[in-house]
Amino acid sequence: MARVACLLVAAFPLAALVRANPDLRDMPLLALTREHAPLTAELCAVSERARAARVRVGMTVAQAQSLAPGLIVMRRCAAAERSAADALLEVAHSLSPAVEAGTPGCVWLDVEGLERLYGAEEEIARALLRRAARVGLEASVGIASGKEIAYLAARRGKTRVIAPQAEREFLERLPLDLLDPGDELKLTLSRWGLRRLGELARLDAHAAGSRLGARGAELIRLARGESARPPLAPQPPERVFEERVELEYAAESLEPLGFLMHTMLKRLVERLQLCGLLAGDMTLELKLLGRRRDSRRVVVAAAADDARPLLELLKLSLEQAAPPAAVEAVRIVVEPRAPRPLQGDMFAPARPAPARLQTTIALLATLCGPDGVGTLEPRDSYRPEAAAYGPFTPAPPRLPAEKPVVKGVAQLALRAIRPAEEIEVMCARDLPEFVRGRTVCARVLSAAGPWRRQGEWWRQPSTSFAPAPAAPTEKRRLASGPPQIDSDSPPAASSPLARDYYELALDDGAVYRVFYDLCRARWFLDGIYD
Repeated sequence: MARVACLLVAAFPLAALVRANPDLRDMPLLALTREHAPLTAELCAVSERARAARVRVGMTVAQAQSLAPGLIVMRRCAAAERSAADALLEVAHSLSPAVEAGTPGCVWLDVEGLERLYGAEEEIARALLRRAARVGLEASVGIASGKEIAYLAARRGKTRVIAPQAEREFLERLPLDLLDPGDELKLTLSRWGLRRLGELARLDAHAAGSRLGARGAELIRLARGESARPPLAPQPPERVFEERVELEYAAESLEPLGFLMHTMLKRLVERLQLCGLLAGDMTLELKLLGRRRDSRRVVVAAAADDARPLLELLKLSLEQAAPPAAVEAVRIVVEPRAPRPLQGDMFAPARPAPARLQTTIALLATLCGPDGVGTLEPRDSYRPEAAAYGPFTPAPPRLPAEKPVVKGVAQLALRAIRPAEEIEVMCARDLPEFVRGRTVCARVLSAAGPWRRQGEWWRQPSTSFAPAPAAPTEKRRLASGPPQIDSDSPPAASSPLARDYYELALDDGAVYRVFYDLCRARWFLDGIYD
Protein backbone atom coordinates (compact mmCIF):
# COMPACT_ATOMS: atom_id res chain seq x y z
CA MET A 1 0.00 0.00 0.00
CA ALA A 2 1.02 3.60 -0.55
CA ARG A 3 2.61 5.53 2.27
CA VAL A 4 0.14 7.96 3.81
CA ALA A 5 0.69 10.76 6.31
CA CYS A 6 -2.04 11.98 8.64
CA LEU A 7 -1.85 15.60 9.79
CA LEU A 8 -4.03 15.82 12.88
CA VAL A 9 -4.96 18.74 15.16
CA ALA A 10 -6.31 17.54 18.50
CA ALA A 11 -9.36 19.33 19.93
CA PHE A 12 -9.73 21.14 16.62
CA PRO A 13 -12.56 23.55 17.63
CA LEU A 14 -10.44 24.73 20.55
CA ALA A 15 -7.26 24.97 18.43
CA ALA A 16 -9.10 27.03 15.81
CA LEU A 17 -10.31 29.47 18.46
CA VAL A 18 -6.81 29.80 19.94
CA ARG A 19 -5.44 30.39 16.44
CA ALA A 20 -7.87 33.26 15.90
CA ASN A 21 -7.17 34.69 19.39
CA PRO A 22 -3.49 34.08 20.26
CA ASP A 23 -3.98 35.57 23.74
CA LEU A 24 -5.96 32.44 24.69
CA ARG A 25 -2.84 30.31 24.24
CA ASP A 26 -1.59 31.33 27.70
CA MET A 27 -4.84 30.27 29.41
CA PRO A 28 -4.37 26.69 30.65
CA LEU A 29 -7.97 25.90 31.62
CA LEU A 30 -10.10 26.39 28.55
CA ALA A 31 -13.22 24.65 27.26
CA LEU A 32 -15.78 25.16 24.51
CA THR A 33 -19.54 24.80 24.21
CA ARG A 34 -21.57 24.61 21.04
CA GLU A 35 -23.61 27.72 21.85
CA HIS A 36 -24.25 30.36 24.46
CA ALA A 37 -26.25 28.58 27.12
CA PRO A 38 -26.68 28.48 30.91
CA LEU A 39 -24.64 26.25 33.17
CA THR A 40 -26.38 23.15 31.80
CA ALA A 41 -24.62 23.41 28.39
CA GLU A 42 -22.33 20.47 27.53
CA LEU A 43 -18.65 20.88 26.71
CA CYS A 44 -17.53 19.84 23.22
CA ALA A 45 -13.76 20.43 23.57
CA VAL A 46 -11.32 20.91 26.47
CA SER A 47 -7.64 21.82 26.69
CA GLU A 48 -4.88 19.48 27.89
CA ARG A 49 -4.55 21.26 31.25
CA ALA A 50 -8.30 21.12 31.75
CA ARG A 51 -8.29 17.39 30.93
CA ALA A 52 -5.57 16.94 33.53
CA ALA A 53 -7.96 18.55 36.02
CA ARG A 54 -10.48 15.73 35.22
CA VAL A 55 -12.64 17.90 32.98
CA ARG A 56 -14.09 15.78 30.17
CA VAL A 57 -16.05 16.35 27.00
CA GLY A 58 -19.78 15.91 27.63
CA MET A 59 -19.74 17.45 31.10
CA THR A 60 -21.97 20.40 31.78
CA VAL A 61 -20.44 23.78 32.48
CA ALA A 62 -21.48 23.58 36.12
CA GLN A 63 -19.85 20.17 36.59
CA ALA A 64 -16.62 21.28 34.92
CA GLN A 65 -16.33 24.49 36.93
CA SER A 66 -16.85 22.57 40.16
CA LEU A 67 -13.77 20.48 39.30
CA ALA A 68 -11.71 23.40 37.92
CA PRO A 69 -12.84 26.75 39.41
CA GLY A 70 -10.60 28.75 37.05
CA LEU A 71 -12.07 27.15 33.92
CA ILE A 72 -12.80 29.61 31.08
CA VAL A 73 -15.72 28.52 28.90
CA MET A 74 -16.18 30.02 25.43
CA ARG A 75 -18.47 29.40 22.49
CA ARG A 76 -17.40 27.58 19.32
CA CYS A 77 -16.62 29.84 16.37
CA ALA A 78 -17.62 28.35 13.01
CA ALA A 79 -15.76 31.09 11.09
CA ALA A 80 -12.49 30.38 12.92
CA GLU A 81 -12.86 26.64 12.32
CA ARG A 82 -13.44 27.17 8.61
CA SER A 83 -10.32 29.33 8.29
CA ALA A 84 -8.22 26.86 10.30
CA ALA A 85 -9.43 23.95 8.14
CA ASP A 86 -8.43 25.82 4.97
CA ALA A 87 -5.01 26.60 6.45
CA LEU A 88 -4.48 22.93 7.35
CA LEU A 89 -5.30 21.88 3.79
CA GLU A 90 -2.82 24.40 2.40
CA VAL A 91 -0.11 23.02 4.69
CA ALA A 92 -0.68 19.55 3.22
CA HIS A 93 -0.84 20.86 -0.36
CA SER A 94 2.46 22.67 0.15
CA LEU A 95 4.23 19.28 0.41
CA SER A 96 2.16 16.84 -1.62
CA PRO A 97 -0.19 17.19 -4.61
CA ALA A 98 -2.38 14.27 -3.41
CA VAL A 99 -4.37 15.44 -0.38
CA GLU A 100 -7.66 14.27 1.10
CA ALA A 101 -9.59 16.09 3.81
CA GLY A 102 -11.06 14.00 6.60
CA THR A 103 -13.00 15.17 9.62
CA PRO A 104 -12.34 18.76 10.72
CA GLY A 105 -8.74 18.90 11.91
CA CYS A 106 -7.63 15.78 10.03
CA VAL A 107 -5.92 15.71 6.61
CA TRP A 108 -4.31 12.80 4.77
CA LEU A 109 -1.61 13.21 2.14
CA ASP A 110 0.35 10.83 -0.04
CA VAL A 111 4.06 10.93 0.82
CA GLU A 112 5.19 8.26 -1.65
CA GLY A 113 8.33 9.55 -3.38
CA LEU A 114 8.61 12.78 -1.34
CA GLU A 115 11.83 11.56 0.26
CA ARG A 116 13.63 12.68 -2.90
CA LEU A 117 12.67 16.26 -2.08
CA TYR A 118 12.52 16.41 1.72
CA GLY A 119 14.57 13.45 2.92
CA ALA A 120 13.41 10.55 5.07
CA GLU A 121 9.85 10.21 6.31
CA GLU A 122 10.87 11.56 9.71
CA GLU A 123 12.02 14.76 7.98
CA ILE A 124 8.71 14.96 6.11
CA ALA A 125 6.82 14.68 9.40
CA ARG A 126 8.89 17.43 10.98
CA ALA A 127 8.40 19.64 7.91
CA LEU A 128 4.62 19.23 8.27
CA LEU A 129 4.80 20.23 11.94
CA ARG A 130 6.86 23.33 11.16
CA ARG A 131 4.52 24.46 8.42
CA ALA A 132 1.46 23.87 10.58
CA ALA A 133 3.06 25.99 13.32
CA ARG A 134 3.59 28.79 10.79
CA VAL A 135 -0.17 29.06 10.25
CA GLY A 136 -0.87 28.93 14.00
CA LEU A 137 -1.82 25.27 14.49
CA GLU A 138 -0.20 22.72 16.83
CA ALA A 139 -0.52 19.37 15.08
CA SER A 140 0.77 15.81 15.19
CA VAL A 141 1.82 13.64 12.26
CA GLY A 142 1.60 9.90 11.72
CA ILE A 143 2.98 8.09 8.66
CA ALA A 144 2.05 4.51 7.84
CA SER A 145 0.74 2.22 5.09
CA GLY A 146 -2.94 3.11 5.21
CA LYS A 147 -5.16 5.91 6.40
CA GLU A 148 -6.45 4.31 9.62
CA ILE A 149 -3.02 3.30 10.93
CA ALA A 150 -1.61 6.73 10.06
CA TYR A 151 -4.51 8.29 11.97
CA LEU A 152 -3.83 6.12 15.03
CA ALA A 153 -0.13 6.98 14.81
CA ALA A 154 -0.94 10.70 14.73
CA ARG A 155 -3.08 10.33 17.85
CA ARG A 156 -0.19 8.77 19.76
CA GLY A 157 2.30 11.61 19.57
CA LYS A 158 3.90 14.50 17.75
CA THR A 159 5.63 12.48 15.04
CA ARG A 160 5.22 8.72 14.68
CA VAL A 161 6.47 6.84 11.60
CA ILE A 162 5.38 3.19 11.29
CA ALA A 163 7.56 1.02 9.06
CA PRO A 164 5.74 -0.96 6.32
CA GLN A 165 6.11 -4.29 8.17
CA ALA A 166 5.67 -2.98 11.73
CA GLU A 167 1.94 -2.12 11.76
CA ARG A 168 0.91 -5.20 13.77
CA GLU A 169 3.60 -4.57 16.36
CA PHE A 170 2.51 -0.93 16.69
CA LEU A 171 -1.16 -1.82 17.09
CA GLU A 172 -0.46 -4.56 19.67
CA ARG A 173 -0.32 -2.31 22.74
CA LEU A 174 -2.71 0.47 21.74
CA PRO A 175 -5.76 0.93 23.99
CA LEU A 176 -9.20 0.27 22.53
CA ASP A 177 -10.30 3.86 23.26
CA LEU A 178 -8.26 5.09 20.28
CA LEU A 179 -10.66 3.30 17.92
CA ASP A 180 -13.70 5.17 19.31
CA PRO A 181 -15.83 2.01 19.47
CA GLY A 182 -18.86 3.68 20.99
CA ASP A 183 -20.31 3.34 24.48
CA GLU A 184 -22.28 0.14 23.92
CA LEU A 185 -19.50 -1.72 22.08
CA LYS A 186 -16.90 -0.47 24.54
CA LEU A 187 -18.95 -1.84 27.44
CA THR A 188 -19.27 -5.23 25.71
CA LEU A 189 -15.54 -5.48 25.03
CA SER A 190 -14.69 -4.47 28.61
CA ARG A 191 -16.96 -7.28 29.90
CA TRP A 192 -15.01 -9.69 27.73
CA GLY A 193 -11.83 -8.44 29.38
CA LEU A 194 -10.42 -6.78 26.26
CA ARG A 195 -8.40 -3.63 26.82
CA ARG A 196 -5.89 -3.46 23.94
CA LEU A 197 -5.94 -3.88 20.19
CA GLY A 198 -3.64 -6.90 20.36
CA GLU A 199 -6.24 -8.74 22.41
CA LEU A 200 -8.97 -7.75 19.96
CA ALA A 201 -6.90 -8.91 16.97
CA ARG A 202 -6.83 -12.49 18.32
CA LEU A 203 -10.59 -12.87 17.96
CA ASP A 204 -12.19 -14.56 14.97
CA ALA A 205 -13.79 -11.78 12.90
CA HIS A 206 -16.54 -14.09 11.52
CA ALA A 207 -17.42 -15.60 14.87
CA ALA A 208 -17.31 -12.32 16.81
CA GLY A 209 -19.13 -10.42 14.09
CA SER A 210 -22.42 -12.15 14.91
CA ARG A 211 -22.27 -10.76 18.45
CA LEU A 212 -20.43 -7.48 17.93
CA GLY A 213 -22.00 -6.48 14.62
CA ALA A 214 -20.39 -4.96 11.56
CA ARG A 215 -18.61 -2.31 13.61
CA GLY A 216 -17.01 -4.96 15.80
CA ALA A 217 -15.81 -6.98 12.79
CA GLU A 218 -14.33 -3.81 11.29
CA LEU A 219 -12.44 -3.06 14.51
CA ILE A 220 -11.03 -6.59 14.56
CA ARG A 221 -9.70 -6.22 10.99
CA LEU A 222 -8.24 -2.81 11.86
CA ALA A 223 -6.55 -4.26 14.95
CA ARG A 224 -4.85 -6.76 12.64
CA GLY A 225 -3.52 -3.96 10.43
CA GLU A 226 -5.98 -4.58 7.61
CA SER A 227 -7.24 -1.34 6.07
CA ALA A 228 -11.02 -1.08 5.83
CA ARG A 229 -11.20 2.32 4.18
CA PRO A 230 -10.72 2.97 0.45
CA PRO A 231 -7.35 4.31 -0.72
CA LEU A 232 -6.54 7.99 -0.72
CA ALA A 233 -8.89 10.08 -2.87
CA PRO A 234 -6.95 13.27 -3.78
CA GLN A 235 -8.84 16.55 -3.90
CA PRO A 236 -7.68 19.57 -5.94
CA PRO A 237 -6.82 22.69 -3.92
CA GLU A 238 -9.44 25.44 -3.94
CA ARG A 239 -6.93 28.25 -3.43
CA VAL A 240 -9.36 30.47 -1.49
CA PHE A 241 -7.34 32.58 0.91
CA GLU A 242 -9.64 34.07 3.51
CA GLU A 243 -9.74 34.54 7.26
CA ARG A 244 -12.88 34.95 9.37
CA VAL A 245 -13.18 36.03 13.00
CA GLU A 246 -16.30 36.54 15.10
CA LEU A 247 -15.84 38.92 18.02
CA GLU A 248 -17.13 38.24 21.52
CA TYR A 249 -17.84 41.95 21.94
CA ALA A 250 -18.48 44.45 19.15
CA ALA A 251 -15.51 46.71 18.29
CA GLU A 252 -16.40 50.40 18.15
CA SER A 253 -12.98 51.92 17.34
CA LEU A 254 -10.26 51.37 14.77
CA GLU A 255 -7.48 50.46 17.25
CA PRO A 256 -8.78 47.04 18.42
CA LEU A 257 -9.91 46.32 14.88
CA GLY A 258 -6.38 47.04 13.65
CA PHE A 259 -4.84 44.51 16.06
CA LEU A 260 -7.33 41.90 14.92
CA MET A 261 -6.75 42.56 11.22
CA HIS A 262 -2.97 42.45 11.71
CA THR A 263 -3.22 38.93 13.16
CA MET A 264 -5.50 37.84 10.32
CA LEU A 265 -3.19 39.27 7.66
CA LYS A 266 -0.15 37.58 9.19
CA ARG A 267 -1.97 34.25 8.94
CA LEU A 268 -2.96 34.95 5.33
CA VAL A 269 0.59 35.92 4.36
CA GLU A 270 1.96 32.73 5.93
CA ARG A 271 -0.58 30.64 4.00
CA LEU A 272 0.32 32.40 0.76
CA GLN A 273 4.04 31.89 1.35
CA LEU A 274 3.48 28.16 1.84
CA CYS A 275 1.97 28.05 -1.66
CA GLY A 276 4.67 30.30 -3.17
CA LEU A 277 2.23 33.17 -3.81
CA LEU A 278 1.91 36.86 -2.92
CA ALA A 279 -1.00 38.93 -1.65
CA GLY A 280 -2.91 40.95 -4.24
CA ASP A 281 -6.17 42.89 -4.02
CA MET A 282 -8.18 42.42 -0.82
CA THR A 283 -11.87 42.31 0.07
CA LEU A 284 -12.83 43.41 3.59
CA GLU A 285 -16.27 42.39 4.84
CA LEU A 286 -17.55 43.62 8.20
CA LYS A 287 -20.62 42.32 9.98
CA LEU A 288 -22.13 45.21 11.91
CA LEU A 289 -24.64 45.56 14.69
CA GLY A 290 -28.23 45.47 13.54
CA ARG A 291 -27.55 42.74 10.92
CA ARG A 292 -25.89 45.21 8.59
CA ARG A 293 -22.83 44.56 6.45
CA ASP A 294 -20.01 46.69 5.12
CA SER A 295 -18.06 45.29 2.16
CA ARG A 296 -15.22 47.11 0.42
CA ARG A 297 -12.50 46.23 -2.05
CA VAL A 298 -8.96 47.44 -1.37
CA VAL A 299 -6.65 47.65 -4.37
CA VAL A 300 -3.01 46.58 -3.87
CA ALA A 301 -0.72 48.28 -6.36
CA ALA A 302 2.11 45.77 -5.93
CA ALA A 303 1.72 42.24 -4.60
CA ALA A 304 3.43 41.83 -1.21
CA ASP A 305 4.43 39.11 1.22
CA ASP A 306 4.42 41.41 4.26
CA ALA A 307 1.39 42.14 6.45
CA ARG A 308 2.42 45.73 7.24
CA PRO A 309 1.60 47.42 3.92
CA LEU A 310 -1.60 45.39 3.62
CA LEU A 311 -2.69 46.52 7.08
CA GLU A 312 -1.97 50.16 6.23
CA LEU A 313 -4.15 49.89 3.13
CA LEU A 314 -7.03 48.47 5.16
CA LYS A 315 -6.63 51.20 7.80
CA LEU A 316 -6.63 53.92 5.14
CA SER A 317 -9.82 52.50 3.68
CA LEU A 318 -11.51 52.45 7.11
CA GLU A 319 -10.31 55.96 7.94
CA GLN A 320 -11.66 57.37 4.70
CA ALA A 321 -15.07 55.70 5.15
CA ALA A 322 -15.66 54.47 8.69
CA PRO A 323 -18.26 51.71 9.25
CA PRO A 324 -21.61 53.12 10.35
CA ALA A 325 -21.90 50.79 13.37
CA ALA A 326 -19.84 48.59 15.69
CA VAL A 327 -18.18 45.54 14.14
CA GLU A 328 -19.21 42.03 15.22
CA ALA A 329 -17.30 39.90 12.68
CA VAL A 330 -14.45 40.43 10.19
CA ARG A 331 -13.72 38.58 6.96
CA ILE A 332 -10.64 39.28 4.79
CA VAL A 333 -10.25 37.69 1.37
CA VAL A 334 -6.94 38.03 -0.49
CA GLU A 335 -6.50 37.40 -4.19
CA PRO A 336 -3.32 35.37 -4.76
CA ARG A 337 -0.75 36.57 -7.28
CA ALA A 338 2.24 34.77 -8.68
CA PRO A 339 5.61 36.32 -7.79
CA ARG A 340 7.54 38.06 -10.53
CA PRO A 341 10.31 35.79 -11.79
CA LEU A 342 13.85 37.13 -11.96
CA GLN A 343 16.58 35.65 -14.12
CA GLY A 344 20.02 36.56 -12.85
CA ASP A 345 22.84 37.67 -15.11
CA MET A 346 26.43 36.54 -14.69
CA PHE A 347 27.91 39.79 -16.01
CA ALA A 348 25.46 42.39 -14.64
CA PRO A 349 25.19 43.83 -11.11
CA ALA A 350 22.91 42.02 -8.66
CA ARG A 351 19.33 43.28 -8.63
CA PRO A 352 16.96 43.46 -5.63
CA ALA A 353 15.00 40.33 -4.80
CA PRO A 354 11.50 40.43 -6.37
CA ALA A 355 9.71 39.79 -3.06
CA ARG A 356 11.54 42.62 -1.26
CA LEU A 357 11.10 44.94 -4.22
CA GLN A 358 7.35 44.31 -4.38
CA THR A 359 7.05 44.80 -0.62
CA THR A 360 8.80 48.17 -0.91
CA ILE A 361 6.48 49.18 -3.75
CA ALA A 362 3.47 48.17 -1.64
CA LEU A 363 4.75 50.33 1.26
CA LEU A 364 5.13 53.28 -1.11
CA ALA A 365 1.62 52.68 -2.40
CA THR A 366 0.24 53.03 1.12
CA LEU A 367 1.87 56.48 1.35
CA CYS A 368 1.16 57.74 -2.18
CA GLY A 369 -1.99 55.81 -3.02
CA PRO A 370 -2.39 52.85 -5.39
CA ASP A 371 -2.39 55.17 -8.43
CA GLY A 372 0.72 57.08 -7.37
CA VAL A 373 3.33 54.36 -7.82
CA GLY A 374 4.38 52.84 -11.10
CA THR A 375 6.53 53.26 -14.18
CA LEU A 376 6.23 56.09 -16.68
CA GLU A 377 5.28 54.69 -20.06
CA PRO A 378 5.02 56.65 -23.32
CA ARG A 379 1.57 56.97 -24.79
CA ASP A 380 0.66 56.42 -28.41
CA SER A 381 0.67 60.12 -29.26
CA TYR A 382 2.53 62.64 -31.40
CA ARG A 383 3.19 64.74 -28.30
CA PRO A 384 6.59 63.96 -26.73
CA GLU A 385 5.34 64.76 -23.21
CA ALA A 386 2.38 62.35 -23.35
CA ALA A 387 2.95 59.64 -20.69
CA ALA A 388 0.99 57.46 -18.30
CA TYR A 389 1.59 55.32 -15.22
CA GLY A 390 2.03 51.58 -15.71
CA PRO A 391 2.92 48.70 -13.39
CA PHE A 392 6.44 48.69 -12.06
CA THR A 393 8.13 45.91 -14.03
CA PRO A 394 11.82 46.72 -14.54
CA ALA A 395 13.32 45.33 -17.70
CA PRO A 396 15.96 42.61 -17.41
CA PRO A 397 19.53 43.88 -17.35
CA ARG A 398 21.34 44.00 -20.65
CA LEU A 399 24.99 44.16 -21.44
CA PRO A 400 26.06 47.54 -22.76
CA ALA A 401 26.50 47.48 -26.49
CA GLU A 402 29.91 48.36 -27.82
CA LYS A 403 29.89 51.77 -29.48
CA PRO A 404 32.65 53.37 -31.51
CA VAL A 405 34.61 55.86 -29.43
CA VAL A 406 34.62 59.34 -30.96
CA LYS A 407 37.30 61.52 -29.46
CA GLY A 408 36.75 65.21 -28.92
CA VAL A 409 32.92 65.03 -29.07
CA ALA A 410 30.85 65.71 -25.94
CA GLN A 411 27.48 63.93 -25.78
CA LEU A 412 24.61 66.06 -24.50
CA ALA A 413 21.62 64.79 -22.54
CA LEU A 414 18.31 66.63 -22.43
CA ARG A 415 16.67 67.01 -19.03
CA ALA A 416 12.99 67.28 -19.97
CA ILE A 417 10.72 69.59 -17.98
CA ARG A 418 7.29 68.04 -17.38
CA PRO A 419 4.94 69.74 -17.61
CA ALA A 420 6.55 72.31 -19.87
CA GLU A 421 6.99 75.67 -18.16
CA GLU A 422 5.29 78.63 -19.77
CA ILE A 423 7.73 81.48 -20.38
CA GLU A 424 7.90 84.93 -21.93
CA VAL A 425 10.18 85.41 -25.00
CA MET A 426 11.14 88.78 -26.49
CA CYS A 427 11.71 88.51 -30.26
CA ALA A 428 13.38 90.77 -32.78
CA ARG A 429 13.43 90.08 -36.55
CA ASP A 430 11.58 86.75 -35.90
CA LEU A 431 14.38 85.53 -33.61
CA PRO A 432 14.29 85.17 -29.79
CA GLU A 433 16.32 87.85 -28.01
CA PHE A 434 15.39 87.53 -24.31
CA VAL A 435 13.78 84.78 -22.19
CA ARG A 436 11.99 85.34 -18.90
CA GLY A 437 10.14 82.79 -16.76
CA ARG A 438 9.76 81.29 -13.33
CA THR A 439 13.16 79.56 -13.36
CA VAL A 440 15.06 81.42 -16.08
CA CYS A 441 15.76 85.03 -16.92
CA ALA A 442 18.59 85.68 -19.37
CA ARG A 443 19.60 87.11 -22.75
CA VAL A 444 19.90 84.88 -25.82
CA LEU A 445 23.49 84.52 -27.05
CA SER A 446 22.79 82.19 -29.97
CA ALA A 447 19.74 80.41 -31.36
CA ALA A 448 19.12 77.44 -33.65
CA GLY A 449 15.82 76.65 -35.31
CA PRO A 450 12.97 76.61 -35.76
CA TRP A 451 12.08 72.95 -36.35
CA ARG A 452 8.37 72.43 -36.83
CA ARG A 453 6.49 69.44 -35.35
CA GLN A 454 2.92 68.85 -36.50
CA GLY A 455 0.37 66.10 -35.88
CA GLU A 456 -3.14 65.23 -34.74
CA TRP A 457 -4.61 67.20 -37.62
CA TRP A 458 -8.02 65.63 -36.96
CA ARG A 459 -8.54 67.62 -33.77
CA GLN A 460 -10.42 70.90 -33.92
CA PRO A 461 -8.04 73.84 -33.46
CA SER A 462 -8.86 76.11 -30.56
CA THR A 463 -7.40 79.13 -32.42
CA SER A 464 -5.93 79.78 -35.83
CA PHE A 465 -2.21 79.34 -36.28
CA ALA A 466 -0.32 82.40 -35.11
CA PRO A 467 3.27 83.09 -36.09
CA ALA A 468 5.88 83.77 -33.47
CA PRO A 469 5.58 87.40 -32.36
CA ALA A 470 8.24 89.68 -33.71
CA ALA A 471 7.70 92.27 -30.99
CA PRO A 472 8.03 91.96 -27.24
CA THR A 473 5.15 89.86 -26.03
CA GLU A 474 2.63 90.71 -23.40
CA LYS A 475 3.43 89.21 -20.01
CA ARG A 476 1.30 86.15 -19.35
CA ARG A 477 0.61 84.08 -16.26
CA LEU A 478 3.33 81.47 -15.68
CA ALA A 479 2.41 77.81 -15.37
CA SER A 480 2.20 76.46 -11.82
CA GLY A 481 0.77 73.52 -9.93
CA PRO A 482 1.59 69.82 -9.70
CA PRO A 483 2.43 67.90 -12.86
CA GLN A 484 -0.38 66.10 -14.64
CA ILE A 485 1.34 62.94 -15.78
CA ASP A 486 -1.58 61.22 -17.49
CA SER A 487 -2.58 64.13 -19.69
CA ASP A 488 -1.46 65.77 -22.90
CA SER A 489 -1.05 69.29 -21.51
CA PRO A 490 0.34 71.70 -22.40
CA PRO A 491 -1.16 72.63 -24.80
CA ALA A 492 -4.76 71.48 -24.60
CA ALA A 493 -5.29 67.95 -25.90
CA SER A 494 -8.28 69.16 -27.92
CA SER A 495 -6.01 71.18 -30.24
CA PRO A 496 -3.82 69.88 -33.07
CA LEU A 497 -0.11 69.60 -32.49
CA ALA A 498 1.70 72.50 -34.18
CA ARG A 499 4.94 73.72 -32.62
CA ASP A 500 8.17 75.45 -33.62
CA TYR A 501 11.14 74.20 -31.57
CA TYR A 502 14.28 76.32 -30.86
CA GLU A 503 17.54 75.62 -29.08
CA LEU A 504 18.78 78.69 -27.21
CA ALA A 505 22.13 79.35 -25.56
CA LEU A 506 21.59 81.99 -22.85
CA ASP A 507 24.07 84.15 -21.02
CA ASP A 508 23.44 82.20 -17.77
CA GLY A 509 25.65 79.45 -19.22
CA ALA A 510 22.95 76.90 -20.08
CA VAL A 511 21.42 75.64 -23.33
CA TYR A 512 17.64 75.32 -23.39
CA ARG A 513 15.05 73.82 -25.70
CA VAL A 514 11.91 75.91 -26.10
CA PHE A 515 8.94 75.75 -28.42
CA TYR A 516 6.29 78.12 -29.64
CA ASP A 517 2.74 76.69 -29.70
CA LEU A 518 1.17 77.92 -32.95
CA CYS A 519 -2.36 77.01 -31.81
CA ARG A 520 -2.24 78.92 -28.51
CA ALA A 521 0.38 81.58 -29.42
CA ARG A 522 2.46 80.84 -26.29
CA TRP A 523 6.07 80.00 -25.53
CA PHE A 524 7.10 77.00 -23.36
CA LEU A 525 10.38 75.82 -21.84
CA ASP A 526 10.70 72.12 -22.82
CA GLY A 527 14.08 71.07 -21.41
CA ILE A 528 17.67 71.84 -20.44
CA TYR A 529 20.77 70.28 -22.00
CA ASP A 530 23.25 68.84 -19.48
